[in-house]
Amino acid sequence: MVGKLSGFKYVDDNYTLLTMSTHWRPAQIEIEHANEDISKLPLEIISNIKETFDCCIDQNEVALLTENEKLWNAIKSLKNKGIRVRFVTGVNEGNISPCRQLMKCGEVFHNDKIKGNFQIVDGINYLCYITQNEGEIARKQEQEQQLFHTNTKSFVDIQQYLFDNLCNNAIPAREKIKEIERGIRNDFADTVNQPAEIRKIVTNQLMSAMDEILLLFSTVNSFYRAKYSGMLNLLRQVPKDVIVKVLIQAGDDLEKDTIQEELRQSHGQIRVQYITKPLQTKIVTVVVDQATSVAIEINDDTKKTFEEASGPAIYSNSELTVSSCLSIFETLWIQSEFDKQNKIKQAYFQMFKGLELKDESYMRRWSSEQEKEKEK
Repeated sequence: MVGKLSGFKYVDDNYTLLTMSTHWRPAQIEIEHANEDISKLPLEIISNIKETFDCCIDQNEVALLTENEKLWNAIKSLKNKGIRVRFVTGVNEGNISPCRQLMKCGEVFHNDKIKGNFQIVDGINYLCYITQNEGEIARKQEQEQQLFHTNTKSFVDIQQYLFDNLCNNAIPAREKIKEIERGIRNDFADTVNQPAEIRKIVTNQLMSAMDEILLLFSTVNSFYRAKYSGMLNLLRQVPKDVIVKVLIQAGDDLEKDTIQEELRQSHGQIRVQYITKPLQTKIVTVVVDQATSVAIEINDDTKKTFEEASGPAIYSNSELTVSSCLSIFETLWIQSEFDKQNKIKQAYFQMFKGLELKDESYMRRWSSEQEKEKEK
């Protein structure tokens, strides 16, 4: 591509027009229109990412990114490749759901000053989507959208500096979402009686987890019912960086080993502890991100299906209710740790019980550095 830069020079009270030709390297700047396949170039660039992917998204366009199946699938795969992924956008009440999807793929920041959409790949490729309209209008008038691409180093460096400043002056999207939800949703503690509705709530809660999932099964039968109903299979879809802790009441060591193996196949980062003594209350508890809890009563633990065995459930985001469930779980978890350590100690005692061990004392004289020099 060849361009010309023009200017004026002042000479003897006259202005002289100066023209200077500048030659750009091939493919250094490209502009593609919507009537072309404008997703082809981003997909090609993203597939060759080495280290970083930075994306600035207008708050009204977040959903459009997640709805672009090919591009979104390519972005989702970056995290598993060890690529650092960052998004900066404006989080609002209307885009919380797609922002949660972004949070599963990388770091997400909230900044109210975001306008427009651009991407920077490895600090060397800059992609900018230009539209004459916004939001739903832009969706219907794709012919007015253009894709600007350049790898001109000085220009990309400036845009990278801009992006870094937007991130540095932003707050984590997680905090903004919590702030919005506290404002738009009052505390609730709902009693749910229908097993199908309970299952739906648990499914939604597990799939929305960002940080932590706590599962308490007060009986081993309740664990197997959850497994056979397909609930535990949802853990396969939970991001690998989400902490999953499971507490199960089980006494048989062989049974524990079987459960451990099954859960590891569901989620690689899962942690399991066992309650040795039966609990007074037969219940299944789910706590997600320390923000919501579902406590399901077990009416008949002898039944084989979730629908037959389950009683009413309390679904809540109340701080008091969630904190109560969290406190019970953590107390049982700590007790389980103590029980496991005591069991290990007893095993060692039994191992050395029949051996006649003698008490022996060993003494060693530690020489100073000066004495060592004298000895030499």
